Amino acid sequence: MVSQKQIAEKLGVSIALVSRVLSGRAEEIGIAPNTIDRVEKMAEELGYVPSAAALSLKGKSTRTIGVVVYDFKDPFFGTVVHHLQALAHEHNYTLLLVGFQNRTPDKRDLQPLSKFNLDGIIAVGSDFVENWPKDFSHLPCARIGHGSEKIESLKVTSSEQAGYAQLAEHLRGRNLHQTVFLGADTAIHRQRSDAFEKAAAGLTMTSIFDPKPEDSSFEVGRDLTMQLIHRGLPEVLVCGNDRIAMGAIHAATDAGIRVPEDLKVVGYDDIPAAAQFLPPLTSIRQPIAAIAKEVFDAVVCGNCPNETRLLAPELMIRRSA
Repeated sequence: MVSQKQIAEKLGVSIALVSRVLSGRAEEIGIAPNTIDRVEKMAEELGYVPSAAALSLKGKSTRTIGVVVYDFKDPFFGTVVHHLQALAHEHNYTLLLVGFQNRTPDKRDLQPLSKFNLDGIIAVGSDFVENWPKDFSHLPCARIGHGSEKIESLKVTSSEQAGYAQLAEHLRGRNLHQTVFLGADTAIHRQRSDAFEKAAAGLTMTSIFDPKPEDSSFEVGRDLTMQLIHRGLPEVLVCGNDRIAMGAIHAATDAGIRVPEDLKVVGYDDIPAAAQFLPPLTSIRQPIAAIAKEVFDAVVCGNCPNETRLLAPELMIRRSA
């Protein structure tokens, strides 16, 4: 890391002068404009980055945002973090990433956040019963996903109702009426089931949930589909996320059931692997880039009202349905 001492040596000036310039106090002691310009250009040329600890002691922004990821194994969350990192790079911010095991909040996992003077917190993942954000109520806080209204934070996610309305219209247009919703037994998958049920007027719809945790989504899809194979399959499986859909397709294929000829399968999130899967997976795409930008901008500006904003998703029609 480049120091102020190195900049001073390069220019043949004092460290105190460099410090004054880089702290924005050069004009207070009458440093000449051309000298200020020389110091700033040299700092940029050498890639000087001010110490976050020093900025914190001076009561200034450290340009560091804490990001709490509910599941590092979830490919959807990986895409979200990718977009947040691109925004941080564009705006000269640093992200401090922490995460939970099996989506279960643990204060031990949050300890690194307390070691830095953060400018804000972004949570990545839905959580309707969380309490940990209260420990950071002095900071701007926003969530990518659904969250409790009891927690003072901005929540930004996609509208499941709007996404499933598009799906229901697509299924009716193809004269497909018998559907089963597959999900893990979690609040977010039950919410998606309810949203699909509201959109599915005129369709036959039931839901089944597996008690496995959501991070076992592939196994959830595989096991529930195997149960249905023995009980009787519908025309369409509507899955709580793409990994459940992939597990469902694997189970069907292993049983000699063709997708999409014998069974249609639909996912949710449109993770990158959805389009690459065989067959390519029909899925409801969350507008991740727009969601990430809205949350990032809100935290940087310090404007995180306690509300939920729903952005429009898009049905991506591929061969699986």
